[in-house]
Amino acid sequence: MYEYIDTTDKLQHFINRISTASWVALDTEFIRGRHYFSRLCLIQIATEDHIGCIDPLACKDLSAFASILYNKKITKVLHAVHQDIDIFYQLFKQIPTPIFDSQTAAAVLGIGHQIGYSNLVLALLGIELDKSQSRTDWAKRPLSSKQLDYAIDDVRYLREIYPLLLTQLQQLNRLDWLIPSAEHSTALSTYQPQPEAMWKKVHGKQTLNGQQLAVLRELAAWREITAIKRNLPRRWLTPDPLLIDLAKRQPNTTHLIQRLHHANTKQLQPYHKQWLSCIKKAKNTPSEQWPIPKTYQKPSKSQIKLIDLLQLAVRYHANKHNISPILIANRKTIESMVIEGRNTLANDWRGALVNKSFAAIIAGKAHISINQQGDVNLSYK
Repeated sequence: MYEYIDTTDKLQHFINRISTASWVALDTEFIRGRHYFSRLCLIQIATEDHIGCIDPLACKDLSAFASILYNKKITKVLHAVHQDIDIFYQLFKQIPTPIFDSQTAAAVLGIGHQIGYSNLVLALLGIELDKSQSRTDWAKRPLSSKQLDYAIDDVRYLREIYPLLLTQLQQLNRLDWLIPSAEHSTALSTYQPQPEAMWKKVHGKQTLNGQQLAVLRELAAWREITAIKRNLPRRWLTPDPLLIDLAKRQPNTTHLIQRLHHANTKQLQPYHKQWLSCIKKAKNTPSEQWPIPKTYQKPSKSQIKLIDLLQLAVRYHANKHNISPILIANRKTIESMVIEGRNTLANDWRGALVNKSFAAIIAGKAHISINQQGDVNLSYK
């Protein structure tokens, strides 16, 4: 059984009982569609001996929960951590550490690359989760027993999975393999808004030149800042195709803006003068401060052959350790490495797996073959 916690007193009593735990399993339920920021609607929390649902819509003071969340002696176990940590950061302006991501752990153990929680439960525990409540509006109250049961399953089984994953990681000496992902997941830059860099995420930017990209940069930064202030989805303010059109045409009057496709709706008219201001600012920006258009450098024929060989080496080591090759490096990563003249991957567990083989292949001191079953064999001369 689990506790439904909807008052500050209940929350404090629950936290007192779990305060000495070395780890807690966590999950959240939220809604986002009409907002920039997710609205937290439920927090599921479990230890070996206790399990509860915290209702943040009813329990306004969550400081007791924060005392667990930000206790560095307690490992926070989550599955696919980014959305949950983003919510916690927006709520408390801190990143919880240390964390354990069961999705990443499953990947480095070869259970599945980016495996979903329900599939992980099925793979490790042989339990098929009920998905009938997946479309619940978590902001509506009261929540039914079926909805709460569905939500609590996200930590009910996570607390059983965590020790299994931890044991396997320790047995295979792969705990360190989690470090790069954990560092990214707990970096402030992962969750802090970066308006000045949002132009890089606008679809269609590859068609723009440097000066047009300068306009796009100003418009995308305006959109992000405005979306945050108004707590609205950025696409509601200005869709990507319209940003691209504004950057290309660079209208200098509201009349010219009104002639653009989809720009003259009642919803967007209040922003016309702000767009003009962004365009004017960008056009006054010196050319040396323009964003540099990203150009694709095509590898030569000899580089393509080398990339193919290095990919086979990645495949060999991935099969050897029963993990997905993508977890080590995809073709784009290897292609960039070769074009830039580098001979190794980053100095982490991925590099530790393949860098010796890469060096041997580049030096012509490795032999690679593929048998009839498609298995890669790698040996050194």
